Amino acid sequence: MSTKVPSIKLKIDPRDLQIQTFTVEKLLEPLIIQVTTLVNCPQNPSSKKKGRSKRAHVLLASVEEATCNLLDKGEKIAKEAIVFKEELHTALADVQKESK
Repeated sequence: MSTKVPSIKLKIDPRDLQIQTFTVEKLLEPLIIQVTTLVNCPQNPSSKKKGRSKRAHVLLASVEEATCNLLDKGEKIAKEAIVFKEELHTALADVQKESK
């Protein structure tokens, strides 16, 4: 018993694609939002500047504070260290010299 499968050619225009199933629609919704955002982005670029969340003096103060913390903790570790004690002191001296 053989059954023939009819050959059906569907003409689908992706620009006219409408999602009719609620579950599929909900699954595809995040993708549709992302694609729409990416497509519309060059036409309406954000006026918010990227990568400039901190002013220069605030950023410099953060780096200086982080360097001080590194030196303080590094000195504590170097005092307690048995192995690599000299290397730690040399590295800390390099950091201190470069940070000034």
